[in-house]
Amino acid sequence: MKILIVAHPDDEVLWFNPEEFDRILIVFQYRIDKPDQGAQRAKAIEEHPLAGRIGCLGFEESNYWRDKSKKEKHEDNYNKLCGILRNLANEMHGGDEVTTHNALGEYQHADHILVHNACMETMNCRVNGKNPEIYRKAKAAYERNGCWTWY
Repeated sequence: MKILIVAHPDDEVLWFNPEEFDRILIVFQYRIDKPDQGAQRAKAIEEHPLAGRIGCLGFEESNYWRDKSKKEKHEDNYNKLCGILRNLANEMHGGDEVTTHNALGEYQHADHILVHNACMETMNCRVNGKNPEIYRKAKAAYERNGCWTWY
C-alpha cells in the first residue's frame, strides 16, 4: 500500500500526485487564525475527486510557523501525531510505503516539517524512499557530533 501523509488539505495536490496513492492522510483541519476554515476544509475533502482515499485527523494548527510563541502547541501536535503514526506503523505491512513532505517542508513551513519529522521518527517502512532506521541512526550520529544541517 502506498500512503501519502500531508499537513494540510490541498498539500496532496500542490506537492504530490494524489492519484499515485492508495490512502491519503491529512493531519490538520482547523486553524486558530481562520476559525471558519475547518468546516470549509471538511466540505472540500467531501467533494474531492479522491475522497474515498482521504482521511483527516482533524488537528488544529498551532500557527507556530507565523508565531514562534506557539511552540508548546506545535510540540503537542508533534507528540500527538507521533502517537497516531506509531499505531499506523504497527498496522502496516513490510511492503507499504509512506510519502510525505520533504525535510525542508517545501518552503520551510513548520507544519510540513512537523509531519516529515513525525513520519521519519515513527514509520518502520520506507519513507520518501528512505529506510527510516538508517535515517534515524545517521541523524543521531550527526547530532552527537554537532553537524546536523538543521541546527
